[in-house]
Amino acid sequence: MPSSSPTLMTRRRFLGVTAGAAGLLAAPGCALPEPDDTPDPVLDLVLSAERDAREFAAADRTHGDHVGALHRLADVRRIQAGQLEAALTSPRQTPTPAPSAGSPEPVRCPPVDEVRTRLRADIATATEVALAESGIRAELAGAVAASCTAAVEVVLT
Repeated sequence: MPSSSPTLMTRRRFLGVTAGAAGLLAAPGCALPEPDDTPDPVLDLVLSAERDAREFAAADRTHGDHVGALHRLADVRRIQAGQLEAALTSPRQTPTPAPSAGSPEPVRCPPVDEVRTRLRADIATATEVALAESGIRAELAGAVAASCTAAVEVVLT
């Protein structure tokens, strides 16, 4: 027959019960974090630098006195793309476009006014990334913003 007398709780038993309860309450907070599906913000800078490098290198006589400047900017943007890609937190998520089986469309450099507009957009994006990131990623984004600003305000005037 079970005893109807109350069981006294010892300190050890009390500590054991409370530690177990605390462990059960804290366990959900110890779960692994869910993977972040948002793309790396530096990836946008890489893609635009690669596009610019490819297109600015195609500048021709239709760009007048800016041909040499656009070719130099293509080299700068190519270097920036490589440095930014090295700073990506995870392997590249967007594949590089493969050449098509048919005749590929020739790469064309946009008019200088459109180049300025694109570079201004890159300045805004790079500035946002520089403010949001830290360390080398922020430094690279700041360098991209400064370089694009110099291109718009000095080189392509």
